[in-house]
Amino acid sequence: MQSLRRVTTLAVLLWPAVAAAEPLEGTVFDGITMEPIAGATLTAPDGSVATTDKIGHFILALEAGPLELVVTAPGYEPTIESVQLVEGGILDQIIILFTPGAAGEIIQVEEEAPLPPPPGKQNLRREEISKIPGTRGDALTAVRSLPGVGSTPAAGNGPGQIVIRGAAPEDSKITLDGIEIPILYHFFGLQSVLPTEFIENIEFLPGGFGAEEGRATGGVINIATRAEAVTEAEGFAELSFINLAGFVQAPISVEHGVQIAGAIRRSTIDLILPVVIPDSANLAFTTAPQYYDAQVRLDWRKSDHDRVTVMAIGSYDLLSLLNDNINPNDPDFRGSFENSTSFTRLITSWHHAKDGVDNRLVGAFGTSGFSVDIADNFLRANRLTAELRDDVAWKATKRLKLRAGGEARFDRRDVAVRFPMAPAEGEPPPSSFSILPTVEYNEIIHANVTAAYVASDFQPTSSTTVTSGLRFDYYHHIAEPTVSPRLQVTQAIGDDWTARLAMGRYSRGLEFAESAPTDLDPEIAYQYVLGAEHDLSEGVTAEASLFYTDRRRLVVVDALRAQTDPINAYVNRGVGRSFGGEALLRARTDHFFGWLAYTLSRSDRIDSPIAAQRLFDFDQTHNLIAVASYTWGKWQFGGKWQYATGTPLTPVVGSLYLSDLNAFIPIYGGVNTARLEATHQLDLRVDRSWTFNSWKLSAYLDIANVYAHAQVLGYQYSYDFSESEPITQIPFLPAIGVRGEM
Repeated sequence: MQSLRRVTTLAVLLWPAVAAAEPLEGTVFDGITMEPIAGATLTAPDGSVATTDKIGHFILALEAGPLELVVTAPGYEPTIESVQLVEGGILDQIIILFTPGAAGEIIQVEEEAPLPPPPGKQNLRREEISKIPGTRGDALTAVRSLPGVGSTPAAGNGPGQIVIRGAAPEDSKITLDGIEIPILYHFFGLQSVLPTEFIENIEFLPGGFGAEEGRATGGVINIATRAEAVTEAEGFAELSFINLAGFVQAPISVEHGVQIAGAIRRSTIDLILPVVIPDSANLAFTTAPQYYDAQVRLDWRKSDHDRVTVMAIGSYDLLSLLNDNINPNDPDFRGSFENSTSFTRLITSWHHAKDGVDNRLVGAFGTSGFSVDIADNFLRANRLTAELRDDVAWKATKRLKLRAGGEARFDRRDVAVRFPMAPAEGEPPPSSFSILPTVEYNEIIHANVTAAYVASDFQPTSSTTVTSGLRFDYYHHIAEPTVSPRLQVTQAIGDDWTARLAMGRYSRGLEFAESAPTDLDPEIAYQYVLGAEHDLSEGVTAEASLFYTDRRRLVVVDALRAQTDPINAYVNRGVGRSFGGEALLRARTDHFFGWLAYTLSRSDRIDSPIAAQRLFDFDQTHNLIAVASYTWGKWQFGGKWQYATGTPLTPVVGSLYLSDLNAFIPIYGGVNTARLEATHQLDLRVDRSWTFNSWKLSAYLDIANVYAHAQVLGYQYSYDFSESEPITQIPFLPAIGVRGEM
């Protein structure tokens, strides 16, 4: 047999001189037992087919270059194997196949830009991140269990927002396949706008990211949708107390590399919530909280070097109710209330990779809408965007890669307001709509932006990587440019230690009411991050990082301007800082995964040269998270416990009676000198699966906040502000789900 193989190999080696092909030889193994698989079929892009012999061996002769082999075998999951076939051929290619359900896909969660690897780089398996207790199988909800992510928002801002290292949600940015989207979660933060099965990669960048990312002074969350090739249809349908969902992906033409994927989801909590709301609340839902989201993606692998993708995504939330409660200090705040949020995106991309050049061109068109109607008051904002972005990388040498890119966004905002002015950072929520002056505004704002960047990734030694870059952003609405240098350094120390440093200048544009004036500057932040990682043992790692953010030109409200011209009352007068440390201990074995994460931080600011230093609305001193999950046969048991300091609030220390208005108004203490109650909760999850011939059934019970310690979101006061009671989130939320997969 060995002599026969040598003869066969020699024949293949001689063939390229005539047929301009290179040999590809190797073995196909079982991914669990590592036994060779006989009878596996390998199909090359040019139609060449090989079948493994009884010891799993195969031989093909193909043209040199990148290629994708379709590998199938009876009783195993089919796979697409990417191979870079070099001149001279490959004689020892190893291909692994798994039986159905034996291998978990991977979602990569990275703390900063991938070049170089940043402090706190993390890899979470898809099967792990979808089964973290309290997330109801939602990968993007699991992001809130990572170091640096605040667990509770400031009073009056509602749950579900992402707070990264003490920065306000508008300081951070969320992108989908390179295109910015306005929201990440539906109402109450119960579910994200994108199902886990549609996600290939999550890149989490809380700070110190590279020049390729801009218009964010906090963090960035980049979501890449699922892109792997499939050879047969697969999907699932799921029903739970939270939503009804379905997902399917299938090849349209394997020969031409065309496939389609789609998902749809509709909330079911709106059918349950009206039943559990007590009659004493005096709330009558016209429309209980409900949401919808849908995604469709079409992929065409034109060649081994090119892939074209077209994707459409949409999300819609609606809540409307009647409030019969009468507040003597706020008689106008009763009757109908309606809130809706929506967005759509059509994203087209072309990815080309050949001869050391990697290029991604993305274009998108979309809409977004937000509206709040309370009695006769309203706030409505509709947005139309069109974007074009191109990123190119060239591997100049073995140790040097050069990157560059540019983007342009047309951003039209149609704003109509008849509403009291929204409170600025540090201001408490209004105690009475009835006595506040109403602001009327109806304008179209063009907040267009353009940007460009250059960067290099250089390895002076095999253990050192230096990434440097320069970014240029231009904000057309205010006619202001920003120039932002960035630097990242990674140094391996021995086999078990890695040290990392990142720093840079960052800017963001103006959002919400801040976007109306034309005489403001972009906010600026200087970020510094230092981190280290250590491999303690097989499957156990520890990492820590220190961060400091220096914030400049913060937008604040000028009190004198606000009295005469509230629309143009904003000025760049504030300065601030965020600093702290993060630590993560993570373990993973064949049957167990878990981590212990802790964040210690402080965010404070000064709103004017004569103002005192105070806390940001989103400051959170302590955040401790423990996650553990164990698999036992067909069962999986998991738990998560989290403790976090309450966010700041401005206390009410008394009240004043206004006889001409027949109303009490509150007297406030120092800005953000008190805090909401600390939050802590235990989440538990149990999964059970059943495997049949051609499909799989699974069920889960996911209980958030097992001992019902209700999170305090704010306080509701009596008519004279002498008494208060907490406004709390739903204290106990069980979710039962059943899923069928093919």
